[in-house]
Amino acid sequence: MDANSIINVLIGAAGIAGGYFGGVKLGTGQVASTAVEVVGLLQTKVDTLQEELGKRDAELVDLKTRVSFLEEMVTQRAEVEAVKVEVRGVRSVVDRIAVKVGA
Repeated sequence: MDANSIINVLIGAAGIAGGYFGGVKLGTGQVASTAVEVVGLLQTKVDTLQEELGKRDAELVDLKTRVSFLEEMVTQRAEVEAVKVEVRGVRSVVDRIAVKVGA
């Protein structure tokens, strides 16, 4: 091989090596950039999910409060119904006493 051939082979090899290392560096930069973008998107999604969780927690507390209130109302209604039954019983006793006494 003559000197020109050796120089051409070395220039070609240098071009290949430069292209490889340049591609690796460029690829690493793109991968890092893509990773940063993905992390940013994931952080946004996490923040959104945390907001939704906070809203759902607030709704859950509100619903539990409403259920508790409704349970109290049902309990009070049952107690009122029990008092009505007792009052009917007392009325019937009072009516029977009134009949015996002649009132």
